[in-house]
Amino acid sequence: MGLKTEVLAWLFRRPVTENYPEQKKKPYQRFRGRIVYYSKRCIGCRLCERNCPVNAIVFHEKGRIDFDMGKCILCGLCRDVCPARPKAIAFSTEYDYSSTRKEDLKNLVK
Repeated sequence: MGLKTEVLAWLFRRPVTENYPEQKKKPYQRFRGRIVYYSKRCIGCRLCERNCPVNAIVFHEKGRIDFDMGKCILCGLCRDVCPARPKAIAFSTEYDYSSTRKEDLKNLVK
């Protein structure tokens, strides 16, 4: 297929790009987005901090934890090792929290 033929073929196809900020996709149900921390459910065991492979969690006291989303790799180990029932750590489906400043990625926990 020649270059001209290929250009003409793509001219009449639908665009393959997405209109991201205007049209956001709904993530899948098991998507790991922003970390949600329920301080009243926390039992203070510190397992989340000990099992974080990138040290993105700083445990201050029971009910007060800092998550650094700039370091977080969204592996889910913090949620998996939490012994509280129901779990004190969960993931939301929110994915749009990008920023150009590091300070904005700290303490994003609701």
